[in-house]
Amino acid sequence: MLSQFRGALVALLFIGCGQLVYGQSQTTGTLNLRNSQPETVSLSIPNAGVTGYKLLLPPTIGANGQSMVVNNITGTTASLGWIDAAFWQLNGSAITTGGTAANQQYLGTSNAQDLVLASNGSEAFRIVGIAGPTQGYIGFGTTTPQAPIDFAKNVLLSNNGVPSELRFAEPSVAGTNYTAFRAKAQVADISYTLPDALPTSDDMALTATTGGVMSWQSKTQEIGRGVFIPIVGDHIHVINTGTFDLTATSVPIVSMMNPAGTTIGIGVTAIDAVGKTITVETSVNLGPADRICWLLINP
Repeated sequence: MLSQFRGALVALLFIGCGQLVYGQSQTTGTLNLRNSQPETVSLSIPNAGVTGYKLLLPPTIGANGQSMVVNNITGTTASLGWIDAAFWQLNGSAITTGGTAANQQYLGTSNAQDLVLASNGSEAFRIVGIAGPTQGYIGFGTTTPQAPIDFAKNVLLSNNGVPSELRFAEPSVAGTNYTAFRAKAQVADISYTLPDALPTSDDMALTATTGGVMSWQSKTQEIGRGVFIPIVGDHIHVINTGTFDLTATSVPIVSMMNPAGTTIGIGVTAIDAVGKTITVETSVNLGPADRICWLLINP
């Protein structure tokens, strides 16, 4: 009887104000609001598991486009207030000033959390927001980028008719020039594998196998050289070329170092690529002061 009386009293009060003609009893858990139209707008609480609380409405009316949020909770009372309902629309949003300063707008997180973009539920892009040495790092295909931009997948520089370039800018104090790498027209894909260590000395050259595996080589690595001390009295001399990569197509060059006033003819008569030797014949038997200078070049 008491609940029915309260419902009737609420209805009479709203009728007297000329705004609302119907109020529901507390026992139903629903408040029905209706004006002169037959339809109602209802507020309901859950049927079970309710913990009593109070909502305190804002003291003033909000502005156009604002949303009502919980500003503060004291005990079981939640104070509501108005905020600007800022969001990015799927067809783009008109903003005032892009940035993270006061009164500027940006797309991202406002607390110490990473910004993650995903497609079909799979992460593709991450900006680190957790405080630390990697904060602000961008990762593609990795959740833990280790550089300002970290690609854990292949990178393709596409073209629009002309070959694209990978450009390295010179120091800004020097100007705005750059060094670039670009691909030529090809009939197949080409991959190069870089060396796994720094060169062991200055002036080494970067070379590659037919499979694209690159390595450091001395500029004289493909040149074998030496001074041979012959056996006295011999005119046929077998010279060991050591670790030089001797092949059947290696080019030998030989000459004599001998005392002044003598002339000795010399020539290469054989190349043994397996035994790593070359055979040299001289026009006379050599003496103790004679030396053979030899040079081998791989073309």
